[in-house]
Amino acid sequence: MRYRLLDTLRGFSLVSMFLYHTCWNLVNIYGFNWPWFVKTEGYLWQQSICWLFIFISGFCMSLKPEEKPWSAVTKRGLTVMICGVLVTVLTLVFMPQSKIIFGVLFFLGVSIILTVWLQPLLKKIPARAGLLSSTVLLFIFRNINYGNLGFENIILYRLPDFLYEHGMLGTFLGLQDKNFSSADYFSLIPWYFLFIKGYFICRVILKHREAKGLTGLPDVFHKGIPVLETLGQHSLLFYMLHQPVILLILTLLLKPAL
Repeated sequence: MRYRLLDTLRGFSLVSMFLYHTCWNLVNIYGFNWPWFVKTEGYLWQQSICWLFIFISGFCMSLKPEEKPWSAVTKRGLTVMICGVLVTVLTLVFMPQSKIIFGVLFFLGVSIILTVWLQPLLKKIPARAGLLSSTVLLFIFRNINYGNLGFENIILYRLPDFLYEHGMLGTFLGLQDKNFSSADYFSLIPWYFLFIKGYFICRVILKHREAKGLTGLPDVFHKGIPVLETLGQHSLLFYMLHQPVILLILTLLLKPAL
């Protein structure tokens, strides 16, 4: 069963991402001088997109797993991960100055597969305990890419430099190598804790409903906005196509500053 609200939220996140990447192209390729975009406002906008998308993806992993073979879910994860690899190859060839390595698609594919493998263990964890643990871990490890533990401007502990000298493997895990660069970087830690937070929140809701003798998510999840739903139902396709389409339109309308 598809829930209209989840597809709508996913579609809304995609529209926001389309607009954000249009602005990114205008600033970084066409030389538009928009100070707000490279400051707090732009950062919060970018974060809102990825947080919502990752959270919803994790949330959906708890929806009636008995109705969908885990082999099919694993296949879905592999498809998303392969699309992430394809994005890496294409950007390395056509946009090496803005290459994407360990981007959000690769992360989501790995997270889907990892959650499938961990399912027997995750089912043993009480939903509320899992939600609390994932929230605490996300807070502690949010800044691990930047060399410390803590959340945004809150620094709990500065990690030793030698932890960040393990190349691509360390970078994938979250210990970003000093020579690594990517226009879109989502390491396993801390972002898996956000993904799994969505998973446990869904379980909390379902458990609460089950205690009342109800099944599935509340009625509000059956409401949505048709146009955004359509986008959300085909999110992978639109994600893969949006940047080339945006660049094509901008190329026809504007002259790059580079």
